[in-house]
Amino acid sequence: MTTPLPDQAPQEIGRSRRIGFLVYPDCEILDVCGPLDTFFYADAWLPRFGRVNEPGYHCDILAAKPGPVRSRCGMEFNATHSFHDFGESLDTLVVVGGAISVEEAGKDPAMIEWVRFIAPKARRVASICTGALILAAAGLLHHRRVTTHWMFAEVLSSEYPSIEVDSSLLFARDGNIYTSGGITAGIDLGLAMIEEDLGREIALAVARMMVVFPRRPGGQSQFSSYIQHNTKNRPDIIELQVWVLGHPGENLSVPALAERMAMSPRNFTRLFRSETGETPAQFVERARADAARCRLETTSLPIETIALESGFGGAERMRRTFQRLFTVSPHDYRARFRSTLLN
Repeated sequence: MTTPLPDQAPQEIGRSRRIGFLVYPDCEILDVCGPLDTFFYADAWLPRFGRVNEPGYHCDILAAKPGPVRSRCGMEFNATHSFHDFGESLDTLVVVGGAISVEEAGKDPAMIEWVRFIAPKARRVASICTGALILAAAGLLHHRRVTTHWMFAEVLSSEYPSIEVDSSLLFARDGNIYTSGGITAGIDLGLAMIEEDLGREIALAVARMMVVFPRRPGGQSQFSSYIQHNTKNRPDIIELQVWVLGHPGENLSVPALAERMAMSPRNFTRLFRSETGETPAQFVERARADAARCRLETTSLPIETIALESGFGGAERMRRTFQRLFTVSPHDYRARFRSTLLN
């Protein structure tokens, strides 16, 4: 079954929600185009449901100067306004991300000052991906719970300790501040805003049109490598972590690991946590989950076999762990991420 492109509105909508996308050279093009398209399709679907008198959306692209802006992938898009001259109120300010260029953009005093100036005039302020770093530089995220691309979450939290960063989320809302995870999560955020503004009927229509989940199961954790080798001063702890990652099916209890390190369990637990920021049990659980994810992606082994080989002892325990860490079952994870070479 195909979903036809909605007809254009038979009449102009009297009012519109004005959304400004703040961009800069070498930003991520999908950070712009993904959420912008959600608002475009929402506007197009309103008349199909007879809602011609409701406010839709009008999107502006704002940059240092009007004209072409080159994205990181090399494609260009056209900025409609210079943010220097843009003093009008916005319904929503959306600050996009850029894996490399966002650091330089965050040091642009004119851009940061403008974000500070315009934010109180907007009903809501949002960031896509690493755009959260620009909101943070503008002082808008203090004592708020936010998310960003999982690869940059530690950078954000270390540079701005007052911000609560949860890298597992696809998007987060704290008051009128909205933040989204990596790149395509901007689409998830756009759909959530549309549902908030126009209801589930329009959000579902847009999701069908774009062939995406209206509410994607799971969070960023299911896409990240999840295991982080963080240690400060002890190479023996690094060696132990590497050994654990390679032997998830072994006895990895605290007493067994402490014996391997020639320490008492209490001293080992204290040292491991001070060096890595997590308990041995937390690291082991993540290591086993990562081993299971790899097998789910690259093999056709039964889930019960994977659970045993990964050290979970059984499929039910692995299922509970996956639901807690990734908010998705092993079966659903395999359905989404299994290598196409196995089909």
